[in-house]
Amino acid sequence: MKRFVFGFVAGLIVGALGTVGLGIYIGTRASKATELSLPEEPVATMEALASFLDKHPYEIGFFAKEMKTGKIAERSADRSVCLASIVKIFCLTELYRQRHEESLDLSQRLEVPKHGSITLRDAAGLMIGRSDNAATQSLAEFLGRDAVNQIPGRLGLEGMSDGILPSEATLRQTLDKRVFGERHAEPGLPMHGTARGMASYFDLLLSKKVFSVAISDELIEFLNMHPKPFSTHYAGKYNFAGKGGNLLWTRPPKHYSMMGWSLFLTKQPGEHIVLCVWGEWFPESIPPAKQSEFLKFVTDSVIKIVEGE
Repeated sequence: MKRFVFGFVAGLIVGALGTVGLGIYIGTRASKATELSLPEEPVATMEALASFLDKHPYEIGFFAKEMKTGKIAERSADRSVCLASIVKIFCLTELYRQRHEESLDLSQRLEVPKHGSITLRDAAGLMIGRSDNAATQSLAEFLGRDAVNQIPGRLGLEGMSDGILPSEATLRQTLDKRVFGERHAEPGLPMHGTARGMASYFDLLLSKKVFSVAISDELIEFLNMHPKPFSTHYAGKYNFAGKGGNLLWTRPPKHYSMMGWSLFLTKQPGEHIVLCVWGEWFPESIPPAKQSEFLKFVTDSVIKIVEGE
């Protein structure tokens, strides 16, 4: 019998990951943490990073682009993976699209479980700043889930699911397919997409092409108000903005896990990097805090590679 704490609707796990946010967290069994040995400094070449990652049994992928030079680093960038709470970016996008194209008033109030009557703007802050799942669900229903799901297609993002923000029941079915299925997901599963597709969203955003200059500017301003701590080496050298996600789905003795984030980095005006980094199939013996440490190392290495240090 599956034991679960239902995070996508009812809440999220609060702890070391904080702003990462959990789309789903399903009951886990206690297990001894596995120690991860990471180099003290990010690696500087794709060859070195590939060699390091190939030694580990979990799946790691990424896509990064330095906007000024066009330099790219990628690994499994077109593989379809579960994006978990990263998809909340598309709910935020639809909110600001309706604000500008349908004159939606963000001071309008919305009933959100555990939060009461709050403004649409405050609900968006909870969704992105705290990865609050109740606020996300309430916003999605208010805006229209179909409208949210159309955002990737309307922006021409490739490799993204048509059901990027699925219902609770659909998501449960999807995660059952992952835990009992093949290691690599079939394309098009709900809440799934690619690192290239997510990085392309932020490329469009920084190019002011997410529907309009006005919408893009407000989205950039909003996301910059909720910085993300997804770096060790480059914290303080860049501003990090975007969205992360983390989930674990268990049907003992099987389990599926995912962690990742999609971001735009700003060093100074005109100096940007867009990226998406993800990991799948971390074992239960590696807790979320260790997964995060591992993916921060990958992120920092990718930044170092595209910077060309």
